[in-house]
Amino acid sequence: MEPTNYQLALSQADELALRSHRSARWLARYYLIFGVASLLIAPAFGVLHGVAWTIVLTGLWGALILGISLYAAKQRTMVRGGARIHGWVMAVWTLVWVATVVLGNIYELAWPWWVAGGVAMLVTCFIGARAVLRRTRLQS
Repeated sequence: MEPTNYQLALSQADELALRSHRSARWLARYYLIFGVASLLIAPAFGVLHGVAWTIVLTGLWGALILGISLYAAKQRTMVRGGARIHGWVMAVWTLVWVATVVLGNIYELAWPWWVAGGVAMLVTCFIGARAVLRRTRLQS
């Protein structure tokens, strides 16, 4: 049986939907990179003191942000509701970062505090990645 025009169009639409869902998963990778980097940088800021270390760590963090921002700018698709997900992830991550740094510095807390802050930032990013992956999964 020869496929009709509408069958061909529906097949092409299904293929396009599949490709766009897959390509929108970049945001989940973005969150995983950001979360793992947060897990590493938070304890580093808490344990490594001095102006030189602050400059080095800030430079490393800036390079990471630049790199993942360029990666994000090159992406051509976005998950449905991606701006809202990103806003929430970044807002919660910022609150955790500020609490970790402010409380850790005021009370001169030991390395477990900084690791816990990094883990909380990582968990925040994992939740964002999970939300993205749930939305990019095709329903059958």
